[in-house]
Amino acid sequence: MTTISPTRVSMYDFLYQDTMPMVSLLADAAQLSLSQARLAMDDSLQAIVSALLAYQQRHDGQVVSKKLFGRSAVKELRQYNSMNFATINATLYHRHDAADAIFNDNARVIKASDHIAAKTDATTQQIQILLTSLCVIVLRELAILAEYSQLDSDEINKWFALQPQFLSAARFTASEPETLSAEPANNNNEAPVIAAENTVDTGAENPSETGLLSAEQLSNNPPPFDHYWYELTAFKPENYEPVQDMQLATGNYLKAIGRSPDNLQQGHHNDMLVFAEMYAIALPHQRWLLQLAKISDIYLSRNRLRVNSEPATPPKPPLVSLGLIGVNNDNTPATISEKPIEYEAATPLWKNPVILIILIVIGILGALAMLKYQNQKSDGAILATEEVMEQDRLEERQQQDVAIVKVNDDEPVTDGSIKAE
Repeated sequence: MTTISPTRVSMYDFLYQDTMPMVSLLADAAQLSLSQARLAMDDSLQAIVSALLAYQQRHDGQVVSKKLFGRSAVKELRQYNSMNFATINATLYHRHDAADAIFNDNARVIKASDHIAAKTDATTQQIQILLTSLCVIVLRELAILAEYSQLDSDEINKWFALQPQFLSAARFTASEPETLSAEPANNNNEAPVIAAENTVDTGAENPSETGLLSAEQLSNNPPPFDHYWYELTAFKPENYEPVQDMQLATGNYLKAIGRSPDNLQQGHHNDMLVFAEMYAIALPHQRWLLQLAKISDIYLSRNRLRVNSEPATPPKPPLVSLGLIGVNNDNTPATISEKPIEYEAATPLWKNPVILIILIVIGILGALAMLKYQNQKSDGAILATEEVMEQDRLEERQQQDVAIVKVNDDEPVTDGSIKAE
């Protein structure tokens, strides 16, 4: 069984790691230092994510997919497969249009820029360039992720509904380094367990044996979310309650079908993909969500936003094996109920005698029909020729020859004679 971090479906966590290689480009575009650009990017991502949640709250997933992910600016920017000066120039060209669409008001963009500028000791104009540029990049990245995961409008709504729990204060409190000591956490001498935040664990360890996060892993965690952005964007998180799919998420169900860590050695389900446990996070183990998490992990591993020249051939979209997200490819089933049903192989058509006989009969009948048609066509032509010749002979017999006869004047003219002048 392979565990994957729940933060792979968090927009905030995904964008934080995805945009890390762009710090130098955005710092150059906004004329900021690297430290200022990094701090401004953190706050800008929080503002953009909050604005996206508010946009989806006012509309729905279908509008998000068409009006935001399907914008012409996003389509143009998706033609670039690497970040360089050409890509950043296209981003700067469309930044105002994308920012106005996300925040729904240019005044909010200016207010957000003022708030970030005060925290980073920069000017409002500099922050506005960085904030609006990030709006285009965020729409591009989320649009690619949604398309690769084949999310429909209903699944986009559910994806957005899961985001507030990743921005809650309880989640970031549990992720602080001081809470990760090796001392007993309660009377049962159990240490807190937090899912790894980097790539998918390819070993056979289960979530209870993963251990504590290292300092390197903690460096990939985004800073705590400032709920001031909820007030600015008019987002109401109380309207979103994550729905836990108890049938698919409980340990009893996983144990019953042989996919629990308890019977891992019996069924050898090392290719099964499940969400690791994470404090204050509840995710349903649904196929579309696991596929989204795996594609997000593959996309992050490619580091496609690093500064580089445009590749000669665009990279292929990541593919996820169905065995990772619910289909058991193991030849040794864990339980009798999981034993696959064996069916007899279908006989090829060219080996089926009934099909061959039918084809032969159809061919013979077709040949006979064609032969009969040709004979009838030939006989008809002969009859037509004979009728024409007979008609010509009849016309010749009906014609009479006219004779001119000269008679004497003293002879009486009788009937049938012709008098000459």
